[in-house]
Amino acid sequence: MTQYISRGVSFSDQPSVQPYVTVQVALPELEGGAITDASVFVGTWNSIQFGEPGVGQANDGAIPGWYETDLYAGASVELDHRWTVSGAYYRYLSPADSFKGYNDLELIVSYDDTALWERTGLPNGFSLSPRVRMVQETGKPGLADALYIEPRITVGMNVGDGDNPLHLAIPLAAGFSDTYYHAADGSTPAFGFFRTGVTLSGTPLPHTASSLRVSGGIDLWFPNGETLSGLDSTNIVAKLGLDWTL
Repeated sequence: MTQYISRGVSFSDQPSVQPYVTVQVALPELEGGAITDASVFVGTWNSIQFGEPGVGQANDGAIPGWYETDLYAGASVELDHRWTVSGAYYRYLSPADSFKGYNDLELIVSYDDTALWERTGLPNGFSLSPRVRMVQETGKPGLADALYIEPRITVGMNVGDGDNPLHLAIPLAAGFSDTYYHAADGSTPAFGFFRTGVTLSGTPLPHTASSLRVSGGIDLWFPNGETLSGLDSTNIVAKLGLDWTL
């Protein structure tokens, strides 16, 4: 990523590598009736900056430059092959000592609408993939606990001919909160940002490594001008990703 922005707030204006790993275990014994899939998972997500981490934050911890590491665990249930409900606990830490540790409780509800569009004449693989993400932030030093809500749809479709097309995704997301966003006058605006962009992804080795996907694109962030987000009125973030499921 060329810049680390999360929930409409700039956490670092430096390029960063953001590796993650998730271990997921299926729970087939829970399947039956409306439950068509179930699993538990644990993992870690990290942000390692090429330059000074954070925005005016410290960088004197045990591992300078390693701005953030998140530890998470949760469970996911699929209902009727379309609805997915996922809950997780996150612990946020900073090996660079850029911030003090705190917690998140996350709930995501998503819907797979791909089958609704199959006979409409729209491009192959067209979907809107609606989802709502709700996060309760707790224990952040010096700040009140905050509830964050992010509704999102992602316009997706396959592009290109052949058996191995690219997938085009255009997200449309907005962020809202009770106390997460702060203004210069001391108020806490409810609206934080709008985000869109475009991402292309594909499988470069479909026959030898079909679960290896490469992606690239840009995110466009439009923060609420009243918030102290550390962002300009329009922010472009370039990204390149590599994802491999084993």
